[in-house]
Parts: sequence; C-alpha cells; structure tokens
Amino acid sequence: MVSEIVRVGRSQEFIDLAKAHGAKGIQFYGVCCSCLAAMYRYEGVIPLSNAVGAELVLGTGALDLWVADVQDVFPSIMDVARCFKTTVVTTSDSARLPGAEHYAYDHHHSNIEDTEKLARKIVTRAIESFEARRDVPVFIPSYEVTADVGFNAENIAEEFNGFGPLADALKSGQIKGIVNIVGCNNPRVVYERAVVDVADELLKNNILLFTNGCASFPLLKLGFCSKEGAAKAGDSLQKFLGGKLPPVWHMGECVDNTRASVVLGGIAQAAGHDIKDMPYGFASPEWSNEKGLDASLAFRLFGIDSYHCVEPPVQGSTNVENFLKHDTKETLGSVMTVNVDPKALAKQIVADIEEKRRKLGWD
Repeated sequence: MVSEIVRVGRSQEFIDLAKAHGAKGIQFYGVCCSCLAAMYRYEGVIPLSNAVGAELVLGTGALDLWVADVQDVFPSIMDVARCFKTTVVTTSDSARLPGAEHYAYDHHHSNIEDTEKLARKIVTRAIESFEARRDVPVFIPSYEVTADVGFNAENIAEEFNGFGPLADALKSGQIKGIVNIVGCNNPRVVYERAVVDVADELLKNNILLFTNGCASFPLLKLGFCSKEGAAKAGDSLQKFLGGKLPPVWHMGECVDNTRASVVLGGIAQAAGHDIKDMPYGFASPEWSNEKGLDASLAFRLFGIDSYHCVEPPVQGSTNVENFLKHDTKETLGSVMTVNVDPKALAKQIVADIEEKRRKLGWD
C-alpha cells in the first residue's frame, strides 16, 4: 500500500490535481518504521520521528493527511489531529481510531485488487484536506540533518573487499566491539535519552554501532549517523572510520535486524570464531513492546547478550522472568541485563565486551 500511495502521489495526474487546489506539489513524510522502509525504497520520502514522537509531528500543523497501518495508532493521535484539522486514515481493521476515516486493506490479500483504488482515494483526501486547512497555523522547526544510511552486508563487503578488514580491526583492538542498538522508545523513561547516553559511552570506548528502527531517530537527529559524527568516537575507532564513514551504521527499519545479524555473522566467519564468542552486544535501551522482546531473543539465540534500561513486560511470572534474564545462559550462552541507568548499562556492555576479548586472547 505504501508503494502505491507514493506512486500515485508522484503521478502527473495527482501533481496537477494538487496544483489545481493551490498546492505546489505533493511531499511524503513518515513516522516510525513505515517511513524508514519507504525512505530506503522510494527516494524523497523524508523520515520525521519515531513512534513516540508521533504527536509532536502532528503538532507542527504541517500535515494534511496522516495514514496509519498497524502502528502509530495511539489514542491521542485523534485529539492532536483535530486541533490542526489533519485528516487521519487507518487501513488495518485491527488498528482503528475513533473518528478516523477507515479504508480497510486486508493483509491476507483478499482485496489486493483494490490497492490502486484505495491509494488514489487516500491521496485525493490529502489534497482535499490541504485545501480545507489553509487557515491552520504551521510551525516547522528550522532544523534538518543529513545522514549516511543504507548499510547492509553487500555494500559493507564491497566497501572493505570482504569482512576480513573488519575482523582484523576487531582483533587489533582498533574496533573494541560491535553493538546493535535498536528498539522502540518508551514513555516510561525520558524520551530518547537512554539511547543517546548508551551510544555516547560505547563510541567513546571505540565500539562500532549498528542501528535501525525507532532507536535510530535520536542518533540520526544528533549527527551520530553522519561522517562528522566520528568526532564522538574514540581515537582508534575514528582512525578506522578514516573520515569516510559514520560511527553508527544505519541499516533500516525495525525488522531489518537481519541485516545486522548477517554482517555480524560474516565478520565472525572471517575472524574464525563463532558469533557467540565475538565481542558483540545487542542493546534496546527503551524497548516497549513484544516486537522488541522478540528482537532481543533473536540475538540471544546467536549467543549475544542483550542490554536494556526498561524491565521486560514479563513480571507476571517469576519463572519466565528468570528464564529470560539468567537461565538462558546454559541453553543459549547469553543473558539479559537490565539497568535503569543508561550510562551504567553502557559501562556494563563495555566490561562484557572486554571480557570476551580477553577470552579470545585479543587483549
């Protein structure tokens, strides 16, 4: 559906229709993982915020239409949208909002033949909404950033002529370790603070970071994903990056953790060691839902420890909680560490990576 909305909105027919209603054209923006997926696939789709910042984006008054699938359907969306006369459209029958226009799109493909018709209707409603909102005040902060994104196993291997140089940099200590820092944001903690604090501490200790999804937004906004962001890294990591690469490699939306796992596997193979023995870590400091739990378990299955600043939502069973945190050491070779202090959590990650390096004989 996203691809069809973008395609229809970029057609000359709808550009002309938008201009006929007083607009200069049609611009697509996005929130959360849908926008990161669209940014990677369709040039010109601009990401604005992760899921928890959704209302802040609506609060600019700049959006004519908001279309949601299975995410970004928080109850307060409608309250903010009404303040700014923004049209809200939902497409999933299981994720509807009271007062929103609903154009059902079945993920089991029972009405896939209606994809273009629904996309045309959504873009038409956006144009109509634009015309109806001319009296709405708009405030867009005068701040934008550029970032290097799109890292994956293929282009990393091409850049370094294989994974050998990355393995060598790990062995020599030029890169102390690699951590995949991802996950949702959580309204129970200070917005985005834990992600930034953990990233800051790890980079100072020459740990290369991968990122994706909602956790990547503060790193994008604050320059971690740009070449200039290398100044945040320790001396040896800066030398490895060589002024050409950012210290945080952006790999896509939240479901693109697989890209990170392929890269980590390739480096481990080049180093001649199992993934579980490598100086790796998985951090989702602000995770908030079952998807984040699944992602952490996926890396735990590789034997990679996971680190968090929010307790997992499993306190209903002591047995389940103990299994997730500690008891997996015997079966998976990995554990879960939770520390509500992000800087202390980062120091624990560094200590655990240093211990793995000692076991490998690299330090």
